[in-house]
Amino acid sequence: MSIKFTKLGSILLITAISSLFTVQAQAETASQKKDKMQPLTTAEVFEKAFFDRSGDFFQNDRIFSQLNTILGFNRFPEKQITLDGKSVHMLYRDKMQTQAGSGTPIRTRDLINPYTTSLQENPEYIGY
Repeated sequence: MSIKFTKLGSILLITAISSLFTVQAQAETASQKKDKMQPLTTAEVFEKAFFDRSGDFFQNDRIFSQLNTILGFNRFPEKQITLDGKSVHMLYRDKMQTQAGSGTPIRTRDLINPYTTSLQENPEYIGY
């Protein structure tokens, strides 16, 4: 009788230990593979630079990130945020340099405006 419980106990113990080390499988659709081939837009590049080192809430919610906050083995969060800020600043300067150095100014249409006059044309308006 005790042999059966010993075998059952060892099977349960092995099952419990192996469940701690599960690997999550992620399915990848064809459209996701196609998206990897396309270049990133400017907004996506800025977002990637913004969250590159520091991560977002869902990445920082893990136990490793919590330990990193306390012990700082992968840089402390303040340093990670500073490095992300530098990356965004360098990217911004590069985009502004590209925009200003292209020669022709970028022109866009005005937004649709329901008003036909401005406040400056109204004699009753007293501007401060």
